[in-house]
Amino acid sequence: MASKQLINSVDTAVEETLAGLCCAYPQLEYHPSKRVVLAANYKNRKNKVSIICGGGSGHEPFAAGFVGAGMLTASIAGSVFAAPPPNNILHTLNCVSNDGNLLENNILNYSLLDFDKQFFFLAGTLVVIPNYTGDCLNFGITIEKARQKNLKIAEIIIGDDCSIPASDQGRAGKRGLVGLLFVIKITGAMSERGNSIDEILYHAKVVADCIATYGVGLRSCSLPGQGLMMEMPADEIEIGLGIHGEAGYHRIKIKSASEVITILLETISETLSLNTDDSVAVLVNNFGGMSQLEQGIIINEIVTQLRNKNINVCRVYSGVLMTSLDSAGVHVSVLKLPEEFKKIYLDCLDDKTDAPCWPGCAYTLPTLDCKNKFVDNKIPGVERTTSISKKLIDPKISNRNANILKECLLNACKAIINNEETLNTLDRGCGDGDCGSTHKKLADSIVKSLDTLSTTHPVSLLTELSEIAEDCMGGTSGAVYSLMFTTAASALPNTEIKAADWGRAWKSAINGVTKYSKAQPGDRTMLDALDPACTAFNEQLNHAEFNVVVKKTVDAAKLGCNLTKQMIPKAGRAAYVKQSKFLNDVDAGAFGVVIWISAVAEILMKG
Repeated sequence: MASKQLINSVDTAVEETLAGLCCAYPQLEYHPSKRVVLAANYKNRKNKVSIICGGGSGHEPFAAGFVGAGMLTASIAGSVFAAPPPNNILHTLNCVSNDGNLLENNILNYSLLDFDKQFFFLAGTLVVIPNYTGDCLNFGITIEKARQKNLKIAEIIIGDDCSIPASDQGRAGKRGLVGLLFVIKITGAMSERGNSIDEILYHAKVVADCIATYGVGLRSCSLPGQGLMMEMPADEIEIGLGIHGEAGYHRIKIKSASEVITILLETISETLSLNTDDSVAVLVNNFGGMSQLEQGIIINEIVTQLRNKNINVCRVYSGVLMTSLDSAGVHVSVLKLPEEFKKIYLDCLDDKTDAPCWPGCAYTLPTLDCKNKFVDNKIPGVERTTSISKKLIDPKISNRNANILKECLLNACKAIINNEETLNTLDRGCGDGDCGSTHKKLADSIVKSLDTLSTTHPVSLLTELSEIAEDCMGGTSGAVYSLMFTTAASALPNTEIKAADWGRAWKSAINGVTKYSKAQPGDRTMLDALDPACTAFNEQLNHAEFNVVVKKTVDAAKLGCNLTKQMIPKAGRAAYVKQSKFLNDVDAGAFGVVIWISAVAEILMKG
């Protein structure tokens, strides 16, 4: 049964909530088709660094609520619990990269051997990325594209979750939670003060290394138009809950606020090596459904317990900052203020911001006067980097091979569409139960475009498929498939394309995924079917008839997929789920690979 919700349509909920924010704060600029919110002064920042961030919706007011002078220059929202697509992120980068900051042949100490002209942005853009696979992939794709245009981009991935021990984190690492607001506020203040992108990036890394966040949940969330994502007994709570409705690290019987905060602060203190006389700033984030009465009690417990340990609590910020829709729970985030930069960071936290949802105000400050003085800290040895755009080469294949390629695509799409519910079922528990739905979106879009796709020109075809995956599929799966198609296209030769070339392109696609997703074979992802199939194809190609090669490729994919039953997830959202009852079957992404590889094989074996 769907939960009670005041919405108009599931399909337009994200656009409407962003429009509502901008109705309340009309000086913000809203680009509905891209789900981008921009600060009032984004076109006139002169030589100031721009800062952007974004992620899935359902976490409002993050990140749109923190757009404004002194914090974010712009935010990008994805669908509910899904990363924003690269095209929307690139639109944001283009908006905030002011042409007035463009310099031509005016930067000293750069080699001109590889360039006829050099273009650099004097200020540049810092991209703050929450550490989730989908966000890392989609922002990664965009950053690569932006650098090919010679935009000056610096990026930092924030992983502040300390609830999962390092030994259990998997390759994905720590989740990015509400602690990243510390990074955004401090770097936003530095940008307004006119610091360079190299200095700002340096301090962003220092701040990020000094943050630890721990969450506890009392009730799971409900997706728009749906019921609760996860049932929780009335007498239990989830320890280490994230912000996507996934299960926490473990469950315990409900305890008093004092006991729960003690559990959280013990891990936070250990993570940050907090000692007597250390100074900290604290963020207390309401998941969205917890009462303000409870929130006040929790804040009091945090400050009391820290002060009882003789830890100096310099600033406390509290509010609904990064939600998990209507979930009931709280995140406690602590920033340990390094002595060397303590005054700088406190001044930056105290600096005024126009961002409407930042909880700091005049009453946040202690009673003593606070002078906003800033010590300029130059970072030695920091160098600018650029990248060279690759020219795509697009050989033509015969009409016969183009028809086979078209049949392969059609059969693969039909197979994915027919298995939508199976993939959704496999995805429940480890994810948000939409693996089949997102794969079907891709398949439907390819089928609709099939007659106009460049099947006689494989490089163009792969580029077109990448754009379809990026625009229509969304989330982590869309980013993965978009990245695969993009990197495969760049690996094809500029001469006649043979079977071995497809094998190399396939391997290049896998390498692209491992580079940006952090996943490796054995991590219980689609790679566990994709990689052994690719290996079998390449190894058998010169030693067996083609039909035998194809059969062994399919067999390898099926075997790899089946082995995921025994694997512990180490990448993607499933990496944060440690309860075995949610991990009894094969990985949904790996099974999706088996479906389309088998469908392609059917066509290839017919000749």
